[in-house]
Amino acid sequence: MRCSWFRAHGRQLHLDCHLPEFPPTAFKNFDARAFVDQLEKGRVNLVALFAKCHFGNSYYNTKAGHKHQRLPQDLLMETACECRMRGIKTLAYYSLCWDKRAWDENPAWRFIDAEGRTFGEDRPWGTLCMNTPYKDELVIPQLAEIAIGYPVDGFFLDIPMPYIGDNLCFCAFCRRRWKVEYDIDLTPSLPRDLRARLAMRTLVSYLQEIRDLIASTDPALVICMNDVGTSEVSLPVKELCEIGVWEAQPRPGDYLGQSYAARVARNDILDSQVMTVRFYQSWGDMTLKPTPQLTTEFAAMIGNGVVASAGDQVNVDGTLQAPVYDAFSQAFGFVADREEVLAGAESVRHAVVLLPVPDPELPLGFALGEARTGQQGPAPWRGAHQLLVESHIQVDLLYSVLAEDIHRFPILILPEPGAYQPGMHERLRRYVADGGTLVAVGKSLLQGGQFHLEDVFGIRYLEPLSFDIAHFLPAEEVRGETAEIPLQVRGQVYKVRREGAQELAALIYPVAQHQPPGRAFRSPPPPDDARSPFSFATLHRYGEGQAIYIAASLFEIYWRTHHHWLRQFVEAVLRYADPTLPYEIEASGRVEANLMRKGSVLLLNLIHYAPGHQGGPGAIAGIERVDPLRDIACAVRCRKPERVVCEPQGQKLPFSYEEGICRFVVPELEYLAIVRICEG
Repeated sequence: MRCSWFRAHGRQLHLDCHLPEFPPTAFKNFDARAFVDQLEKGRVNLVALFAKCHFGNSYYNTKAGHKHQRLPQDLLMETACECRMRGIKTLAYYSLCWDKRAWDENPAWRFIDAEGRTFGEDRPWGTLCMNTPYKDELVIPQLAEIAIGYPVDGFFLDIPMPYIGDNLCFCAFCRRRWKVEYDIDLTPSLPRDLRARLAMRTLVSYLQEIRDLIASTDPALVICMNDVGTSEVSLPVKELCEIGVWEAQPRPGDYLGQSYAARVARNDILDSQVMTVRFYQSWGDMTLKPTPQLTTEFAAMIGNGVVASAGDQVNVDGTLQAPVYDAFSQAFGFVADREEVLAGAESVRHAVVLLPVPDPELPLGFALGEARTGQQGPAPWRGAHQLLVESHIQVDLLYSVLAEDIHRFPILILPEPGAYQPGMHERLRRYVADGGTLVAVGKSLLQGGQFHLEDVFGIRYLEPLSFDIAHFLPAEEVRGETAEIPLQVRGQVYKVRREGAQELAALIYPVAQHQPPGRAFRSPPPPDDARSPFSFATLHRYGEGQAIYIAASLFEIYWRTHHHWLRQFVEAVLRYADPTLPYEIEASGRVEANLMRKGSVLLLNLIHYAPGHQGGPGAIAGIERVDPLRDIACAVRCRKPERVVCEPQGQKLPFSYEEGICRFVVPELEYLAIVRICEG
């Protein structure tokens, strides 16, 4: 479910305050009015305020838990009241499965893994299990205190499970619960899917209890939960929250993570905070990014259809660092200046990457075989996103279990793996027959040892190619910008024969497999002179639509290698298959485009990424200065416009219109250019 007021409060701050009790200066300068003065200066209109931290310290007058011994005031009450007077929405932050005090005082409540280990002796905080009396003796009573007595708008629940995915607690309480509920004996050999199912069942049961508590006290309160915006939880977990959180701090060499998160989140059933932080390396390191870097990250969020959200840390003395809020004032001010233009706009649907989910009761990223997939995203999904964004293709990312109407997307792209829920393959068959364009790569059609929809694609699958490097040669009509040479593929390729399909690219073997020392070249082996009997890419007409197959794990390979010819080839294939793509942008892949609609108005958002040079493996390329790009030629498919305007400046742009395409030039792009096309 979605929150009625969430999108109207699009300058959101998560205010960390994990504070042990030993610093003698703790909270000595806390003053609620001065505290909220900083939030107001920073243009914040929603903030998470701490009720209980990872150390198990509470920041309000609790009877059920332990209040921080150096805090004389009721921090939560005073700041929440002050925020309400100033129109700032508040969420009460509560740490669930990390609580050092409860861990120290109640050994029976500790999370225990399959090897019998607990976590906390050598860490700042301990890890707890939500199937123990910890939930009933501390968590629910404290949440009830807040729900009944505090002027907050909802809860921010953190660390919902110690390790989301298939990790499971083996404590005595879990053993008893699963024996009673499912007649299951917990052992280390428990199948992975069953472990994940029980972990999700734990989440659902305690979230339902919190939901019932809210219903009985203040139904207007919302549940915001960390990780629930990602693929690390099941659909029933998402259905019990209004707001999910996706922490999307840029990583070394990767500034498209927030775009990836936004394009998934805007198709979710709940609202999501795609959250960055003011810090460079990690939460609470007390560093401060340059304002241009924060502004770029916020531009990526709002330009892709989600709210702007960031994290900060309270000083030990209970104050906030004023220079940080000077930076937020500029970065959130940039957002505020564009809110009215973007309010109510929805991204235009054209291409969609259908993220495979085999079972909605399991974590949505479970098929990938990774314990944690949601925060960064798996390689095939991230590679598909990056390739399409850099090609200026209008694209969404959508979990397959949320895809109620796939027909609204003219292009549907299948990444790997081929782990779709029952019935999806037949839905895809109907989609193509009814006129859709379906694109599959590598093993995205392989499921349970069977290659599905061979007749739809007009091919016959044989086997994976044994060579670890191969080449392909595009046909003239899909060569695009690629060089007229055999193009290398450093990864898994598959053998398919055409059975009615048109060949878009031929597969070329290497001269030999690279096998040092006897059968080795100085570099990877060159391509053979002859084409193989197999096709690298094909197109097949089926019913009213068409199906394209690229016989390589191409998205994963692109994510790993960033070989430009792979992107150029896919872009050429898509533009050949669909001449109705919504726009063309004459700019490099450093410019991201997203087209939105609001009634009779189209909004073309151009986002400029201008990071500095990459340093060592752990360094994040900073953005200290953004030199604007100029004179970006754009062509947008639309009805004849009455006017074209650059917002929020209100600058009218000259344009031409012919054969359903509006052409104009964006004079300047610094962080985010919004072009409003008012159709007649």
